[in-house]
This record gives sequence, C-alpha cells and structure tokens, in this order.
Amino acid sequence: MLKTDIAYYNDGYQKEIQTKVTECIKSKKGYDVVLEDTCFYPEGGGQPADRGKLNEQEVLDVQEENGIIYHTVKNKIEVGTVVKGEIDWEYRFDLMQNHTAEHIFSGLVYREYGFHNVGFHMGKEFMTLDFDGKLSKNDVLKLEIFTNKAVMKNREIKVYYPTKEELEKLDYRSKKKLEGIVRIVEIPEFDICACCGIHVKFTGEIGCVKILSSEWHKGGTRIHMIAGGRALYDYYVKSVDVEDISHMLSVPVKDVAKAVYKLKTERDTLQYQLNLLEKQKLEKIAEMVEKGSKKAVLFEKVSNTKTLQHFANLLCQKVDVAAVFSGDDKTGYTYVLMSQKQDMKELKQKLSAVLQCNGGGTKEMIQGKIQSSKKEIEYFFKTYE
Repeated sequence: MLKTDIAYYNDGYQKEIQTKVTECIKSKKGYDVVLEDTCFYPEGGGQPADRGKLNEQEVLDVQEENGIIYHTVKNKIEVGTVVKGEIDWEYRFDLMQNHTAEHIFSGLVYREYGFHNVGFHMGKEFMTLDFDGKLSKNDVLKLEIFTNKAVMKNREIKVYYPTKEELEKLDYRSKKKLEGIVRIVEIPEFDICACCGIHVKFTGEIGCVKILSSEWHKGGTRIHMIAGGRALYDYYVKSVDVEDISHMLSVPVKDVAKAVYKLKTERDTLQYQLNLLEKQKLEKIAEMVEKGSKKAVLFEKVSNTKTLQHFANLLCQKVDVAAVFSGDDKTGYTYVLMSQKQDMKELKQKLSAVLQCNGGGTKEMIQGKIQSSKKEIEYFFKTYE
C-alpha cells in the first residue's frame, strides 16, 4: 500500500525534520532505523535514495519494504530518541530536476510516437531511458527541442491521488497494472504518469535538458539524457573544449567541425601514403631473402598488425616459415608466424615454452605479443628446427 501522508510527499522541498525513532534493527551495513515520519526519499521508481544525516550520522541508504522506510546508519540510535534528519539538498534537487525532465521527454515520446518507456535508471552521470519503438536521430533531436520548450513554458506540476473511478477515465502512462492508491504526476500538455518519485514544482526549475546519445537497443531505443545542473556542467565542459580546439586550429568556434573534418581528411591521405611506402619498403626487404630457405626471422617496425601480416605473407612465398616482429625490447614485440608447410600452432607452443608470449590463430598463421628481447627471440629461432 502506497503511503501518502509522509513528509517527502507532503513537501518535496522539505530539507529537515525532527522526528522520533520507532525501531532500530542491526543490519549488514550497520543499523536500519525506522522513524515516525521522514523527509528522506527511499530508492524507487528509477530514482536513487536520498543522501543526508541523522543526528550527524551519515545516512548510507534508504529503502522501503512493505510500507516501512529503513534509514541505514553506521551506529545504533536508541528507540524513542528524537533525531534531526537533514537531506543533502543539492543532491536531491538534482534528482528532482532530472526525474521531472524524464517525465516530459517520455510523455512526448508517448504522445508523438505511441512508444512506452519500458526502462528507466538514474545513474551518477546520466539517466538511461528505454523505449519499445525505434526513434531516428532526427526524432530524438526534435524531442529534445520540444522537451526544452516544455521546460520554458514553466508549467506547474500537479500531484494527486484519483479515486478508482477517476483513474479508470484517466489516460495515464504506467509500466504495469496498478491496484490500490495510485499517485499521479501530471505536467499539463505534456505528460500524465503514475509515479512514486519526487519532482520539481514548476518545469522551469529543470533549467535545460540535453540528450547525450541515442541508439537502437533490443528492438527499441535507448536514450542517455541529463538535465538541470548536469546539463549546465556538460555545456560548460564542451564549450571549453571547443574553444581550445578553435584556438589550436586558428578558426572561429562555428567552423571547428569543418576544420577538424579537413584535418582528418589530410591525416587519412598522409596515412595512406605512409602505408603505401611502408609496404614498398617491406617488398624490397622480402626480395632480398633467398628463395627456398627454411625460415626467415626479421625485425621491422611497422604501423599496424595488418602490415605485419602482409610482410609475413611476402616472405612465405619464398621460405618455409616466416617469423616477423615489430617493436622493441622495452615495450615488447608484436609478432606474426606464417607458413604454408608447417603447423604454426606447434611452433607457438614451443615458443611459449621458453619465452614469454601470447597469441592465437590457425595452423597457417599465429599472431600475438611477446615480451622477450630480440636477442632471446633470435636465439630461439637459431636453435629451432
């Protein structure tokens, strides 16, 4: 049964309370304290529990079970003690801002697309919202704009407990069928939802809303979103970053994206040219290896594993076993073992038995990392038959 006559529901802005301890139970984290009344919101409805203090003791957790709210503290508080409870208001208000923003966004998704919010989690850095339908990037951008417009309209948020008859006539969002007392949170024009969380009084108190990312997930859409102080901080950090980039590239802030794209294109062109020159160099080295030799063990610094594979493949056309290494004694070597005639898995086992290396692959090719020195590697292949 939902408790309605409780401090955090009567006034979500109440920061302190004087109340009496009715129970104090030993628990794994310390003691679970039950109070006559509380302004501490317990974890539920996707919203984390409040933080704060009871008589200067840190409240470690707040949970509700069978209508009883337990406040976990480290040390015992005697039953009958009158305690002062203080919530961490900055933390609470952040949760209120974000939770209310979620209502508006989810309400708009339901109104515009008919999709339901089937998952909601409020994390330390952002909220995660899951919907049972696919939203495009343009859909999400439009919804973000509409959500912020709803915030700026500064609508008063209504909280009420309709009768069973009134509830049957109400078109409201809910993740499951509800019985008994139902708490309705209504944001006029934008959302009507059954919810046990705590929200701001007016949408304007949210400040602003920002979508961090969206992706298709399990047949629907997953959204990462922030609001209020979190969104303001995100804006500040990104603005500083963009300003720094604009100075480094000597372009106005509005042209940063174009400048970075140009820089990336130039880098990709140079990388392509370097890769081409690198392959030409390796081809010349391979030409110098005597055809028909049993093995070729070569050390050449290359830019990536694919190029190392290409080098080994060139050598394999001339020798029975190609063993190529890229790196140095300090950081270790990336290696490729390749052969068209011998089992490279067997060679890898022998190599691992005497030197510190890992890797995997097929009978034809093994690749991995080895931490031994060049001298040790060369000695192994000199003695290996």
